[in-house]
Amino acid sequence: MPAPDRDQLQQRLAAAGLRATQQRIAILEALVVLPGHPTAEQVFRSVRPANPTVSLGTVYKALDSFVAAGLLKRVADADGTRRRYDTDCSNHHHLFCQQTQEIIDYCDPQLDRLLQEFFAARGFDNFQPQSFSLHISGSKLDTRKDVKPR
Repeated sequence: MPAPDRDQLQQRLAAAGLRATQQRIAILEALVVLPGHPTAEQVFRSVRPANPTVSLGTVYKALDSFVAAGLLKRVADADGTRRRYDTDCSNHHHLFCQQTQEIIDYCDPQLDRLLQEFFAARGFDNFQPQSFSLHISGSKLDTRKDVKPR
């Protein structure tokens, strides 16, 4: 995947109300280029060679500000011990492979409708669901064809 245009990254940061510092641009660029749902440490290792003054703490602060501004979603890994980051902020679910630690984005409108109907039928007091994000753990099987990542 080619590196994103830095002007577009600056515009994304500005639209989110964040200053477009060189470090934030580099961190956002790494997030867009890195595969899957990277950890802060993976982002740090990606950014550090070209930006030797960037610290791991700076990466964590930038990621937290990106999450607060709606540029990223924070996702726990399969065992819940490490934070990972998702640049896809649309409503979708995650499948966690316990063998490979891979997180696969999964979208299913029928499942979303079932969840909406379930909550509507239960009528939870003082709670109105606005979005759904299931975290499903399991193992990838090479022969399984019905689960398609998007």
